[in-house]
Amino acid sequence: MEEEKSEENEKAGSGALQPIRNFWEKYKGEIGLAVMVIYLFLLGLGTIGEVWEVEWILDLPIFRSVGKWER
Repeated sequence: MEEEKSEENEKAGSGALQPIRNFWEKYKGEIGLAVMVIYLFLLGLGTIGEVWEVEWILDLPIFRSVGKWER
């Protein structure tokens, strides 16, 4: 009975999304690490821009406040 369930799960997982699932399972750790490094870089860059008032950093689209979108 357990063998039937595992066969059904394998058949259900073999769709169009299977290559994406395989890629995610293979590189899950590396993707998470890359996202964390990018987040920390942007956090540090924003902190430098705020603390030392570096205008070119604060003018980047990701750091603009909502009312500052128009020039």
